[in-house]
Amino acid sequence: MPQSNITFSTQEKKWLCGHHISRETDGKGALIYPMGAERFLSSKLFGNRKWQDSYDIRADIEGKDVLVIPGYGNSSFLFANAGAKSVTVYDKDPVTIAWMKAFKKYYHYRGDKRQRKDFPSIGELLGALTCWHPPYGILPTGKLRQILLRLFNPQALRRSYIFYMLLLVRQAIEKEPKEDFELDREIQLHTGELWQLLEEQKNKFFDTAFVPYLLGVENGIEKKQGIVDFVEKLIEIVPDGHILITPSRSTKEFRITGKRYFATTDYNTLGAIPELKKYVIKEDTRWFETQGLAILGTTSLRASDALLN
Repeated sequence: MPQSNITFSTQEKKWLCGHHISRETDGKGALIYPMGAERFLSSKLFGNRKWQDSYDIRADIEGKDVLVIPGYGNSSFLFANAGAKSVTVYDKDPVTIAWMKAFKKYYHYRGDKRQRKDFPSIGELLGALTCWHPPYGILPTGKLRQILLRLFNPQALRRSYIFYMLLLVRQAIEKEPKEDFELDREIQLHTGELWQLLEEQKNKFFDTAFVPYLLGVENGIEKKQGIVDFVEKLIEIVPDGHILITPSRSTKEFRITGKRYFATTDYNTLGAIPELKKYVIKEDTRWFETQGLAILGTTSLRASDALLN
């Protein structure tokens, strides 16, 4: 691949070397590693039959120019590895983007030369964290402990992988190795919001936009008019494709108990917002159990026009 154009500012290096994982925008934890939503997404992209009764997202990704906004978890890497032609990420939080840049630039980095043969790369750790049940034996030391943690405390095992991944990033930033460890995929990472994308990349269009945990959720775009404005702006740059929005349903995480994510509007579903109904192509109520996926676009408008004519 061509020489990497990823560079880091002095501030970004401080964040990465200091293991700073709090967002600058609101002080909450930066969502830089895979969680349940990404594990489900990975299952859909890479063919786990358990989930084949829900929307097949692969047709919206393979060979397509994909926009991810905001840069949530490792979804951009999943899309790139699933065959996207290109992935463009926008997130208003600079800490989140700094970590994503580091993960991409040092995706195949395993650490010091003496340990590279046995120790996992950053990309392999991201893969392990994306598994529903974290595999043990990823780290060549403490294997008995890893087995016990997998059986009795899998979250602690995941935390150990995250901690080691952050250590690898710090080591790479400090040592600045001359070898090429970058993931050979077209992923562009930008700090900014939708309006900045529209300003910076005029006449840029996408086949698919993926919008995770932004619309109708706390600390995202919470109110109806903001959601409508956001979708209508997205339509301008995804004129012939699909906009995929999750969560899209005001249901509890575990049906009866748990957190509601789509919870800041007066509507039970995203598609129930009157101004958005004309864009709704499909709503998958089974996406990630109860959270839902709304598929929006102008296809439904064109179909309606055809019927009228």
